[in-house]
Amino acid sequence: MSYEKLLMEYPQICIIEKDLPKGLSGLYYDNNIEINKSQSSYEKHCILAEELGHYETTVGNITDLNNTNNQKHELIARRWGYEKIVSLDHLVECYLHGYTTAEEICLHLEITPSFLNDALKVYKQRYGISIHYKNYELFFDPLNIIKK
Repeated sequence: MSYEKLLMEYPQICIIEKDLPKGLSGLYYDNNIEINKSQSSYEKHCILAEELGHYETTVGNITDLNNTNNQKHELIARRWGYEKIVSLDHLVECYLHGYTTAEEICLHLEITPSFLNDALKVYKQRYGISIHYKNYELFFDPLNIIKK
């Protein structure tokens, strides 16, 4: 799923690219998402996924990240973003297209290597070293997919 397709999936949200304060890559509030326009297109895609995660999962103001509950909401939104654009189905799709390296997968999914690595870490925490999914065995560390 590309950045543009993700934008089109949420017409009810006003998504604006603009200059944001240093250290702030994205922000969600009241059906608005602001994304730092100085980011690369792949970074914007990853940021958008996380900010949509806030739209889908977060209630209230969670800007104080010293609060443990707010940190949890931040993680929930981030995980939602991983599952949205680096889903198990997307990983299988990459395999079916012959994309096997992290670089090829990132290019196909239009994401950054760090976003892919973080998504794989979350999947490894959730499922262990691998998961049998549909007719495939997906290994997360290192990434490998085998048709069963």
